[in-house]
Parts: sequence; C-alpha cells; structure tokens
Amino acid sequence: MPDLPHLPDALTDRVAVLLQVVLVRAQAMGERALTELGISGREYGVLAQLEHGPATAQHQLGGPLGIDRTSTMTLLAGLEAHGLLSRSRDPTNRRAYLVTLTDAGEQLRARASHVLADCDDRFLAPLPPHERTRLRRTLIRLL
Repeated sequence: MPDLPHLPDALTDRVAVLLQVVLVRAQAMGERALTELGISGREYGVLAQLEHGPATAQHQLGGPLGIDRTSTMTLLAGLEAHGLLSRSRDPTNRRAYLVTLTDAGEQLRARASHVLADCDDRFLAPLPPHERTRLRRTLIRLL
C-alpha cells in the first residue's frame, strides 16, 4: 500500500476526510481485483444483493448502493447481456421487472466474494482481528 499522504490536522481531525481516504484506497484494491474477473464493484454489488433471495424488483437494486436509477438500468442490462442475471415481468405488477441471478451469475458472485474477502484481509492487515470486528460493527452502526 502506498504511504499515507501528509495531511494537516485540519483534515485528519475530520472523520469524513479520513473515511474518504480509507474508502478510496480500499475501493481501488477491490476494483483492481474485480477487474480480473471482468466486473466492477458496482456490478458485484448488484450480484451480491441477489445472492439469497427470490427475484428482486430491479428498481430496488441501486438505491442501497447509492446508484441512480439510470445507472442501475445500465448495470442490469450489461449483467444480463453477459448471462449473469435474468429479468422477467413481475406477475403482480406488469410495469415492473424482477431480477434473478443465473447459475453463471451465482458462480461469479461467489468467486468475487472470495476475492474481495482477500482484499479486506490484506487491507485490514495492520489491525488485529478484534479491531477488525469492532471496525465493521462500528461502520454498520453508522449506516
């Protein structure tokens, strides 16, 4: 990992700045790893949301990830074109589509999950296990 750039106290005293610097570094590591699998972090986010469930309405997939509706539709179209998910009309609402993972999508999601877990382990290596757990729990509380 590159050396931490020198930041003045006026910035390191700001939680948002620290979170942003950490986010950029962690995200870059994950994006590099996912590129080898042929997907982006946003695409993985969509696949991950579809992991455990019945079909999900496509309009519900982008919001939790902070992705706008137009970008979500573009992501879904690309994933569908690669055979990673399928969309079908919602039988209870003919104007809506339901999204499900294909077998290929589930296999890629599982591989990506392992790759990203390895990235997390490498990124969090400076922290002992109990601090890693505490960090995750703290971040979840801030959601």
